[in-house]
Amino acid sequence: MHIENDVKKLPGVHTIAVNFASEKAEVSFDPEKVSLDEIIQQIKKTGYTASAQDEGSDDEGSHDHHHHMGAKGMDPEDHSAHSGAESNREITTKLYKVVFGALASIVLVLIDFVLTIPNEGVVMFVITLAILLYTARDFYTKGIPPFVLRGRPNMDTLVSLGVSAAFLYSGYNVLIAGIHENYFMDAAIIATLIMLGRYLEAKAKGSASEAIKKLLSLGAKMAHKVIGENRTEEISINDVQKGDSLLVKPGEKIPVDGAIIEGETTIDESMVTGESIPVDKKVGDKVIGATLNGNMSFTIKAEKIGKETMLAQMVKLVEQAQMSKAPIQKLVDKISNYFVWVVVAIALVTFASWYYVTGDFNSAIIPTVAVLIIACPCALGLATPISVVVGSGKGASMGILLKKAESLEKIHKITTICFDKTGTITEGKPKVTDFITSETGGDEKKILQYIASIESKSEHPLAHAVVEYGTTMEVDVLQAEKVAAVTGKGVTGMIDGKEVIVGKIDFLTEKNVRGNDELKEKAHDLEKEGKTVLYFSVAGLLKGILALQDVEKESSKHAIELLHKRGIRTVMMTGDNEAVGRAIAAKVGIDEVLAGVSPEDKTNKIKELKEQGEFVAMVGDGINDAPALATADVGIAMGTGTDIAIESGDLVVVKGDLLKAVEAMELSQATLRNIKQNLFWAFIYNLVGIPIAALGLLSPIFSAGAMGFSSVSVVLNALRLKRFKAR
Repeated sequence: MHIENDVKKLPGVHTIAVNFASEKAEVSFDPEKVSLDEIIQQIKKTGYTASAQDEGSDDEGSHDHHHHMGAKGMDPEDHSAHSGAESNREITTKLYKVVFGALASIVLVLIDFVLTIPNEGVVMFVITLAILLYTARDFYTKGIPPFVLRGRPNMDTLVSLGVSAAFLYSGYNVLIAGIHENYFMDAAIIATLIMLGRYLEAKAKGSASEAIKKLLSLGAKMAHKVIGENRTEEISINDVQKGDSLLVKPGEKIPVDGAIIEGETTIDESMVTGESIPVDKKVGDKVIGATLNGNMSFTIKAEKIGKETMLAQMVKLVEQAQMSKAPIQKLVDKISNYFVWVVVAIALVTFASWYYVTGDFNSAIIPTVAVLIIACPCALGLATPISVVVGSGKGASMGILLKKAESLEKIHKITTICFDKTGTITEGKPKVTDFITSETGGDEKKILQYIASIESKSEHPLAHAVVEYGTTMEVDVLQAEKVAAVTGKGVTGMIDGKEVIVGKIDFLTEKNVRGNDELKEKAHDLEKEGKTVLYFSVAGLLKGILALQDVEKESSKHAIELLHKRGIRTVMMTGDNEAVGRAIAAKVGIDEVLAGVSPEDKTNKIKELKEQGEFVAMVGDGINDAPALATADVGIAMGTGTDIAIESGDLVVVKGDLLKAVEAMELSQATLRNIKQNLFWAFIYNLVGIPIAALGLLSPIFSAGAMGFSSVSVVLNALRLKRFKAR
């Protein structure tokens, strides 16, 4: 917040967005009025360090006045490895600090209550000093300079003041006044506990940038460049030029976006479109980099490379979404801005008044320290995270994994939910829904047996669905000869000396199978419902049709009803056509359908809903949903989906079941209630405790006890969340 406010004041700066999790800022400015160096200097003045991100080093295009700052690195791989190593080092250091603090605190407790050693006060002084210099060092470096130099106190300021007051007073008692009364143990334990909180937070932040790394790793690393008749050389993906001819072998990732100039194939484009059924491609068709080739080789002409490819665009969308997501401005932080000033003022007034009345330094310092200690905002600082930790633990046991703590605070605010269709509302793989044949009686099974036997030799997903249907209808697979699959058309083979053909109507017509108008009409009706229709013939005679469709999950309808009961508007977005979209939406009762949309369209729709003041959740499972998941106020990823979707979501529903999303909302409500109770208790302690301490009615040890008790009561209240049950 401070960085954004300070940089915005510079002339020529249009916008700045700081992403707390990935430690990057995106600034758009007028280079004639302000230079990048001036912006960096300003950030340094605010009290932070910054560096320009190398031009062209990252996966982002930087225009003349559009700059990213952050870790340096040569290419995306390097960049993520570099910043990854840095953040891992930081997290490990924090862990060492926590472990050291914990062990040293245990020693202090033993010295205070168990062991009898000479000069125990001095020994405790030395041990506590070590904790403050090592474990609590960050609180001082981050809490004191902004307070002293800029008058901007923060949580660290109160922690460092409270801990220092306890430490210095104890040191004065033990080393100068020669009394045993000391609060070394309190200072040590407070510092260690707060550091533990920071360590857990750092770990959570580390996973925020994973989505981008995962997306980047999806791309192909090498390409086969055609350099003459039947000759190719392997080149790095970075060396591909527009217009190059590239050979793509079976099962490989397509290197860049382009068009087929030779050959035909079937490509799994689910990572971009989210559609489960692979797409048949022939010469002239466009292909997308990073999608997966089937079992034929073909040649493409490169059309979009580097930053222009679909994959690079998706990376950019996810990055922008992560930038634009402001973390919840913690109520506590806002309050602590004023709270610290108020407490420091009360402490000073307390000291001055007592000194004035008694004229005795020792009498004046005791109530002052009592004020600072009882006001130490541990309970305040714990109130939110502890409920979130317990709540997310409870969620995990219910099959709801929370990736970002603050999601738990906001899921209950949802007013509109957007769903991806495939794999979210539906199973995400085709199933046979209709089997219509002109044969009657026992012959129906025979026909199905023929079809399943031929299809069992094919790799196509539609073929798998047909074989699965055969299995449920309990037909045995026969031995088929001369099976041949024609890409994008169908399969032929011989069984019992008869030719069996399964495929599209044009394919059967090519093979001289005569059509039947009645069947064609039925097929047309089924296609209107968004189903894929296959025809089949035996020995040259048309015998019927099979209809396949991606069917809805059993729980979807019930989940949508529950959402409507909560007054939530439901929107389905799908890359599929209108017919399919509407058919599924009608079955499960969804309010609004957007069909034939690209990943960018999904993202824009969510932005539009947010601008209308809706609080939007996105539920998805595919790579094509990643930008939308990251843009929504809350991203809910289906655990059965792709890694990228799971990384971009705020929470992951393990079973891939929509009902879990409803349970997550209920859990969120319970957690928020719990946080509010915690904040109430934390404040009450301070409101009641501070005046009592100021009046000298509380010795510092009681203050520390009360403060400890307020923290414990907050923790105990949070543990009640473990008993939460979804309705």
